[in-house]
Amino acid sequence: MDFSKFTYAKGEPKQDAEDTVPGENLPLHKSEEGGEEAKSTTDVSVSPNYQKPEGTLSPILVFVLSGGEIRERNILKVLIQQKELHSLRVLFLSEQKQGLQPYQMQEKWQYIRQKKQLEIDGQIYNLYDIDKVFLLSDVDEFYEQLSKILSVKAAEDGGCWVISNPCIEIWLYFCYKNEPKTDLACIEKLPESERSKRLKSLGNEIIKGGFNFNYAFEHLHEGIENSVKYYEEDEKGIPVIFATGMYKLAKFMVETLETNGNEYKKYINRKRLERERYCRKG
Repeated sequence: MDFSKFTYAKGEPKQDAEDTVPGENLPLHKSEEGGEEAKSTTDVSVSPNYQKPEGTLSPILVFVLSGGEIRERNILKVLIQQKELHSLRVLFLSEQKQGLQPYQMQEKWQYIRQKKQLEIDGQIYNLYDIDKVFLLSDVDEFYEQLSKILSVKAAEDGGCWVISNPCIEIWLYFCYKNEPKTDLACIEKLPESERSKRLKSLGNEIIKGGFNFNYAFEHLHEGIENSVKYYEEDEKGIPVIFATGMYKLAKFMVETLETNGNEYKKYINRKRLERERYCRKG
């Protein structure tokens, strides 16, 4: 990995970044609450010919620093646990039970850039070994924090901010449906501070049983296609209402898995067959 993009830039340590993948500028997310158990922009893409060096079995490593702790972890849990998909691994970091505000994420990320390493669950990872870095945040009530961070983001800062407006649930919605102006019309009229809470409560009204994290992971293609149609940023680089940068992370994940033995397609087919067998037994 080209380590130059993680160079620590002195000057404004607390405001030194937004995050972007090489050639990209993106936004982010906030803290979360309950969830089920079990981070105008250039697209993040993987070269069709990209592969780890021959003879190497180690997975591509993606570091995700997240404002939200529960929902975001559940969305990525298949790649965090790495029980069924092996060519890509997500290293997930947030703050247990309380999450992180954007300025706290920014401080953590700049500290990691300076130290050139990060620690998760007691294990140290060298930043040289990380292939991509994404920072996930909701707009929610953090618009001012996010716009300030993005406005001073250093060119050499390789972290890619992935922001959802109003919150990460808009990504879950796009994995199911594609009519936010109709389904979620009531949210637009609300103050920014109330939009996230309302969207989270709409899950059961829009989808029977509410948003399902496993379903969303198996429908990344739909989520990408649907969310791209509504992706737009304002003059400060913040996604407008019903826009989410999650398609950038999802696109990177799918392309990486597909260029390594079609892992994602095989995973989806395997899950479909498992459900069919279960239904036949029932």
